Amino acid sequence: MTQVLAPPERPAPRATVGAGWLAVGATTAKAAQTVVLLVFAAVLDPGEFGLIALGSVVLNVVTVLSDLGTSTALVHLRGDAERAARSAVTLALATSTALVAVVWVAAPWLATMLQAGDTGAGVLRGVVLCAPLVAVAGVSGELLRRALDFRRRVLPDIAGNLVSAVVTIGALAAGRGAYSLVYGQLALAVVVLAGFWAVRRPVRPGWSREDVRALLVFGRSLAAGSVLTLLMLNLDYVIVAHRLGPHDVGVYSMAFRLAAMPYVLIALVIGGAVFAHLCRLRGSEIGRAAVDAAVVLHALVVPLYVALLVLAPRLTVLGEQWAPAVPALRWLAVYGLLLCLLELLLATLKSVGRTQDLLRLTALHLVVLLGLLLAVVDHGVTAAAAAQAAAGLVTVAAAVPLVRRRVPGLDRPALLRLLRRLAPVATAAAALAGVAVVLDRVVPGSPDALPRLAVVAAPALAAYAGTLLLLDVDDHTGARALLARVRPAWLGVLPIVALAAAGGYAAVTSPGLLLLGIAGLVVLAAAAYRVEWAALGYVVVEPFGDLLAEVHPQAVKVAGAVLFLAWLARLVVDPRPRGLRQPAVVALGCLLLLLLASFAAAGADPETGGAHALTYTSYVLVVVVLVDTVARGRPGPQVVARRLATAFLLSCTAAGLVATVGFLQDGGRAGGPLSDPNDLAFFMIAALPFALLRVRRTPLTAVLLAGAAAVLVVATLATLSRGALLGLAVMAVVAVAIGALRATSAVAVAAAAGVAVVALWATHADTVDRSLLEKDHVASQNVDRRVTTWTIAAEMTARHPLLGQGPGGFEAAAAQYVPAGVPVVRQTVAHQMYLDVSAELGLPALAAFLAAIGYGVRGAVRARRSPQLRPLADAVLVAFAGTLTAACFLSEQLYLPVWLLIALGTALGMAHAARPVPEPATRRDEGVLACASSS
Repeated sequence: MTQVLAPPERPAPRATVGAGWLAVGATTAKAAQTVVLLVFAAVLDPGEFGLIALGSVVLNVVTVLSDLGTSTALVHLRGDAERAARSAVTLALATSTALVAVVWVAAPWLATMLQAGDTGAGVLRGVVLCAPLVAVAGVSGELLRRALDFRRRVLPDIAGNLVSAVVTIGALAAGRGAYSLVYGQLALAVVVLAGFWAVRRPVRPGWSREDVRALLVFGRSLAAGSVLTLLMLNLDYVIVAHRLGPHDVGVYSMAFRLAAMPYVLIALVIGGAVFAHLCRLRGSEIGRAAVDAAVVLHALVVPLYVALLVLAPRLTVLGEQWAPAVPALRWLAVYGLLLCLLELLLATLKSVGRTQDLLRLTALHLVVLLGLLLAVVDHGVTAAAAAQAAAGLVTVAAAVPLVRRRVPGLDRPALLRLLRRLAPVATAAAALAGVAVVLDRVVPGSPDALPRLAVVAAPALAAYAGTLLLLDVDDHTGARALLARVRPAWLGVLPIVALAAAGGYAAVTSPGLLLLGIAGLVVLAAAAYRVEWAALGYVVVEPFGDLLAEVHPQAVKVAGAVLFLAWLARLVVDPRPRGLRQPAVVALGCLLLLLLASFAAAGADPETGGAHALTYTSYVLVVVVLVDTVARGRPGPQVVARRLATAFLLSCTAAGLVATVGFLQDGGRAGGPLSDPNDLAFFMIAALPFALLRVRRTPLTAVLLAGAAAVLVVATLATLSRGALLGLAVMAVVAVAIGALRATSAVAVAAAAGVAVVALWATHADTVDRSLLEKDHVASQNVDRRVTTWTIAAEMTARHPLLGQGPGGFEAAAAQYVPAGVPVVRQTVAHQMYLDVSAELGLPALAAFLAAIGYGVRGAVRARRSPQLRPLADAVLVAFAGTLTAACFLSEQLYLPVWLLIALGTALGMAHAARPVPEPATRRDEGVLACASSS
């Protein structure tokens, strides 16, 4: 009797080799299908597009039911597979023919239930005619997969999809409408079957009771799981069609098909190759191979889904009729990413023979999805998409512990290694999102233009690839190995050719733009030569952000982009970044992941939420860049850190002078180069400790630094910010407590500030008195507002503790949380940094943010043990004390000071850890010293 057992042990090629051939076929097939999809979207209205989707659903169900899982069971069969394949062909022909007959009889009823009309019935009847051909071809294809002959396995699929695309588009051009799907699918089935018969001997029908029984033992659960999977993937179409009609099915289908592309093109390909490979492994090798496959899979699909999340509004390049699909596309992108992970988990279970577990998980997914869809589908296609994401999350949460128990080698350490290997992927995805958001805002042209979308998407994907190559030092994703196969000469020639072409075009059309581009390249080259210069420039620019925005709205972002690009250029030369494994940087990486999850889940205003998410991402990258720059800077970390602190001090002093002059001229509250006086005060108190470092100075330097400190104190007073004044008081206490402040320095600064205040009050008494009266008039009202905003933020946190309201969600949702009897508060922030973060991003994100701050403080505390680093470490600690106190009354998480202090504290801790520890003196050394002293 033929039994379904593990295949014979013999050397097998790597799964990635087979995945490569399958990827070629899948890429060609998906490219052809994408072309057809775009033509459908351009030619058909959403109603006709819905008929296409429903026809595809019925065809998929019939195809899966045709062979009852027996063709796939051939891959796992020990015995005479060629003989068993004959029984599989007979069973597939009989089952598929019966199903075609059932569909032909039931087509009118199905069309009525799905609101598809007479045209829908005709499409359903026509499209299932190809099912017997597909079933027979499937047996030949699985025999080739069993032999790991992936090259011949993909050739028929490639030919069939190309012919099908030509036939479908020709039928559309002839005006056949939704019936074009019928002609295309029939052409596909005929060509694929003929192709398989050309590359291997045709499988003739036959029958063996033992073979059928052996195949069904393995295949019945697999078939049931496949049916449930198919229902799970298509149940939403049926329910949406029944409840909302074909128009909404068309809108939903467009979003679903786009979100499913990475899953079909990559996850199914890798899952199929991994299944065949894992079947040949034993013991813990299965778990290790599954972890390797998971890293490669996520490295490929994560950038595509992040791009879909960020660039979803650009779906209108296909026509304005698809604008309602944008919110659904974002939810389905999250679902697609979960589905990719689930595919690999199910393939791993299937490889160890746990088909019953596969069936249970698929049934769980289907039941959860059905319940959620029935509950929310009446709210529209966006609610249906959200239900898909929720059901996928529940299933993944159930699958992970089950796989850990069933699959050897997938213990807790293995999963932790997987998370560490995926850290570069997550960081690179954040870089992709940041670049895409920035380019989508700054690139000119119509948002609905396809070339503009390409201009935005290409650099974003390049940023992902570059960041991944730099961070994945051990090449867990295989990206470096792939790059090594590319001839290095092309890597240099292609950018040069591109720059030459762009320069020649600009010289003719926009000479001024060309000169500006050349100047930008010179600046970027200088910054790449010394990243420290770019870091100093960025720190100097930040305190003048709002003033520079009047010159150009993206001025500060350009400075940040120059810093990041210069750092990437350094990593190309020396791809060994330092500090990425520091706890503060890891905590910030967790914050980024939670930020993306919050942005995707909350569904807040995309413009405001995107701006907040971009700001968070940019500051996290700034911390990473500054930590690495200080660690590798010349002439040494201590000098580079001190230069950064000095540059920040001088820039804030200049900003304080501008603010003070404006205060004396116009009264009110000093804002200067920043529109909000509270933000300016935050910069002032963050910079003040760096003017009071306990280091040796010349008399002239001491006088200049005392003057700078006095300017900062006076500017802080002129802002009339009570939170900043409290921060100043706390700073003074901490400075005295840790011995960071000389008595002479304190007296000098106090005297200079006092003289300046008295002089300014004497010369501008009217202005100062008027400003104080205005502040006193609104003081009590401000207190009431702060209490209200804090209450609102706390209530938001209580109701949405995990992911919050989403970036920028406080402003959008504040009106819904105003306490009864309190006037509506029109505030964009909570005026409390910690509550602001928890309200918008959730408590886990707040914990990650506080952890990064705590690790920055820890680094500064440890650096105090080194005499050379202690003065700067003391200044960082004092600045932390003041800013974290002021942040109890100000929302400053979207400004540089806190992030700069995290970077400096982390870098100082690294510098202290890198210093050599002096060895204890030996007895011989003591004797030499004694002889030297006596002589």
